[in-house]
Amino acid sequence: MNEFVYTPIIKTKRGEAKALVELDSSVKKKIIPFFDVLALKADTPNGNDVHEHMVKQSLNIVAAWKQKGPCYIDLFDVTPSARGLNGNHPATIVHETVSSNLVDAIPVVGIERDIAYKLAIRSVIASGVGAIAIRLDTEDTQLPSMLAPRISQLVAELGATELPLHIFLDFRSIELVATDTIQMLCSKALIELRKLKPARIVFSASAIVPNMAKFKRNSLNRVARREFLTWSLMAQSDLDLDYADYGVVHPDYFDFDPRMIKPAAKIRYTADSEWLIVKGSCWRDDTSQHHALSKMLLAEKEFRDDGCWGSQYIKSAARGRTKYGTLETWVTIDQNAHITHTVKQVASISIATKVKANQSNASVDF
Repeated sequence: MNEFVYTPIIKTKRGEAKALVELDSSVKKKIIPFFDVLALKADTPNGNDVHEHMVKQSLNIVAAWKQKGPCYIDLFDVTPSARGLNGNHPATIVHETVSSNLVDAIPVVGIERDIAYKLAIRSVIASGVGAIAIRLDTEDTQLPSMLAPRISQLVAELGATELPLHIFLDFRSIELVATDTIQMLCSKALIELRKLKPARIVFSASAIVPNMAKFKRNSLNRVARREFLTWSLMAQSDLDLDYADYGVVHPDYFDFDPRMIKPAAKIRYTADSEWLIVKGSCWRDDTSQHHALSKMLLAEKEFRDDGCWGSQYIKSAARGRTKYGTLETWVTIDQNAHITHTVKQVASISIATKVKANQSNASVDF
């Protein structure tokens, strides 16, 4: 078997993109990031405003991943009716911008995307790409027997029959979904997807809570990383199933108006099987409170002095650095530490699975 490969799914906000910039070079070489282009704000008019938004998101991708290897780009969250200058489709704007800036982008499409999106991706493919990615959602897996023919038809429509095919089984938020249900849906889908002989099949999901409202102020809380635990169980037998997650950000994140919502200071720290979520109070009321929150986190046995940029920043905050950064800074910190640790976990599972496979083969030979 080949080693499992991790794909962090991140929004194209500056804070998340910077989390990739701050990764150690050895970690960057072991991931294929997936960029979800940030949704437009409600009532954004077509034309210049849409165009500027798409270019801004594209340049965040460029800053994070220029000449760093392949990455995926999807516009799942972008309003289907949005159009830029001269009626250009957002997917066209994004892919032309990143391509001209030396980003090796793999376009992503879903079975149920509208005709305009598919036509835009077809044009992107015609201009030259290295692969095509299909993003399946939970509804797509309800009729597994239809997956192979539907995907084959879609790939043909896109003019991508000669390209390597990458398939994402994206369950998005599984906070309220039983693990057994996810495993059953995934197992049935895999049987059909393997008929297509894809270059890559990726399980993706998120169990992070959508907000921190239920947590008390100045408290430390734990949330199980059920998406990782679910995949690690399946990976023992599904040796062709790679892993993706949304890190510490909920899949349905929206770009809130800070004038209307007063977010609390927080740290979302990734441990082996859970997140440690340290919640403070309204950040604007005390912009230095990450000092106390970091000290609270460092007192836990799960905190790792692993040398990554995110962990080092938390340590310096606990010691009383001069400036503690903005809320955006702490998204960067949390995601950076999450990606670094998850890469190590996925590599460890690859090694353990290889050993198990070798032992099994040796038993058969004997």
